[in-house]
Amino acid sequence: MLTHASLLAQHSHPGRTSPTLRGVALTTIFLCEKVPSPPANVNFAVVQNVDNPTLKTTRARLQAHLDDEECASCHKRTDPMGLGLEQFDGAGQFRTTEHAEKIDVTGRFEDRAFDGAAALGQLFHDSPRVSQCLVQSAWRYALGRNLLPSEGAHIQRLTNDFATDGYRFVSLIRAIALDPSLYSMPRPAVLRRTARLGQSKGES
Repeated sequence: MLTHASLLAQHSHPGRTSPTLRGVALTTIFLCEKVPSPPANVNFAVVQNVDNPTLKTTRARLQAHLDDEECASCHKRTDPMGLGLEQFDGAGQFRTTEHAEKIDVTGRFEDRAFDGAAALGQLFHDSPRVSQCLVQSAWRYALGRNLLPSEGAHIQRLTNDFATDGYRFVSLIRAIALDPSLYSMPRPAVLRRTARLGQSKGES
């Protein structure tokens, strides 16, 4: 999934890649974590200058951008994953160099090193956070609403059962479809509070 052209191209800029956009996508889609929007006054000139004679690769330009401490806190969460996909250009086509420089696709995820998209995908495969996010997303789509604060233990139980069943998606969907909670409706006041909480976190 991480190397599918649709994901890679959708989360790129026109004509060039974006490790940040790709990293944000992986963080929100596969880890269910929100990433705040950048400050309005951020200067992207260094990152956008693809013709910089001294900063030839996207990794080098991003590193220069990270000299801004205000930006570094979020970029350190997202960019290492996005840089692991840099061997795929803005259209999702494979490449090994950028401006004749070899592309470095090494990084760390959950304190484990990876080298390239396949290795990053394996770490995602092995990560309990990714499994729990999948359960949360399936539950959220099934109910058509955001999670309630009181549903944390419920999601954990579904996640544990998902693991016990060998991470079979069919079993997860069956468990959700047969769950009595799927057919109950929270009180309107609870739903309003949940909606407001989602909006304050930037959820759609």
